[in-house]
Amino acid sequence: MQRLFKLDKENKNFYKLLFSLCIPIIVQNLISSSVNVVDTVMISSLGESAVASIGVANQFFFLFNMTLYGITGGAGIFISQFFGKKDVNNIRSVTGLSVILAFIISCLFFIPALLMPKLIINIFSHDPEVVKLCIQYFSIIAFSYPVIALSTVFSMGARGVRNPKLGMICSTIALGTNIVLNYGLILGNLGLPALGVKGAAIATVIARVLELVLIVSYVYFIKRDYILRFKLSDIKRIKVDFLKTFIAKSLPILLNDSLWAFGTVLYSVAYSQAGTSAIAASQIATSTGNFFIMTSVCVANGAAIMLGNELGADNIDKAISYSKKFSVLVSLTGLLFGLLLIINIPLLLKIFNVSEALSPDIVKIFIIMGLLMALKSFNTFIVIGVLRSGGDTKYSLFLELGCMWIVSIPLTFLAAIKGAPIFILVLITYTEEIAKFIFGVPRALSKKWATNLVKEMV
Repeated sequence: MQRLFKLDKENKNFYKLLFSLCIPIIVQNLISSSVNVVDTVMISSLGESAVASIGVANQFFFLFNMTLYGITGGAGIFISQFFGKKDVNNIRSVTGLSVILAFIISCLFFIPALLMPKLIINIFSHDPEVVKLCIQYFSIIAFSYPVIALSTVFSMGARGVRNPKLGMICSTIALGTNIVLNYGLILGNLGLPALGVKGAAIATVIARVLELVLIVSYVYFIKRDYILRFKLSDIKRIKVDFLKTFIAKSLPILLNDSLWAFGTVLYSVAYSQAGTSAIAASQIATSTGNFFIMTSVCVANGAAIMLGNELGADNIDKAISYSKKFSVLVSLTGLLFGLLLIINIPLLLKIFNVSEALSPDIVKIFIIMGLLMALKSFNTFIVIGVLRSGGDTKYSLFLELGCMWIVSIPLTFLAAIKGAPIFILVLITYTEEIAKFIFGVPRALSKKWATNLVKEMV
């Protein structure tokens, strides 16, 4: 512990690089999380059905977003290591391939959201008012999916080449616009019509289009020699062996993130057994909990970039040393923000205008999230920052899905069937984190993850 905070030359370089990577990532995700919280606050004035409808739509978007992250996460491993190797051509090839795959994934979600929203909604709720509002929301928000897919590829790719400011600046402008438009279109302020949930969807689509325009303008028109600026020739240059290696390491991440997201959605299905109020309670608690854990996740993402860069440069021992430092930092960050969440519970209840009926359950959920935030943060770092940075994606797949699908999902549904209250259901989902810690730590300590994937790739 003392060695970590000793300000010698090695640690100064470590923290300088850490802050240059993580601060922009934290700011970007902070704004993104703030928008979700602000959305929920504004929608809450329209009633529990409106909050629940947005919560249902957000579950489908979450599934899309995590599947998309499966694509960009796999690409990120290679971009980070190719950057350490100083291989610009292959960075551009990976970026082009990611754009194609991400767009295909977005269409697989865009089409059902637009054409069969009721089928999706009924998985979570049959409340007529929730269904009606959610259909209105889906009819507009679905158009943002392809746009988000393309902007995410460039934003995540920029992080891998140590330029997280690109995503931060573009997201800050776009998401700031989203908040202003939400204020106008949801509630009818600023001389704009009050459109309720439709207004929230319109604001999001406009903001996401703006974000993509800003990113593409920078990559292709402002900085014409930018490292992510791929052409058709960069895609054509991809060889079969290259593609096989990419798929072998990326497919487990795609399966991991998409099936983990699907499992998380199933948690919401279990929560819905407790009624519309439970859906609203979990939406408020989840959006707020994500806001507080966001910093730890961003540090884990920064760790993946730094470790990946060092592994690609064949500095294996340095990558292992970094992983030890990050494990302490992520745990301390999770502990700090968990305590902040608990301390601010009274304020959060006022912000969300929580009714007396919902208040007891939400308080208990916040306490559970706060107490277990350090554990969840550490596990996130093990999977994203350690195992994935070196391409140990198959083990991370078995670790995450095994702990979720074999342990926590069956236990949560069993409790839901027996009529357990919402806070108990949330508590049971954390058995996933306990199992993940037990089986994840030995793998990290084995150092089997610390490999240079791109050493022989051309």
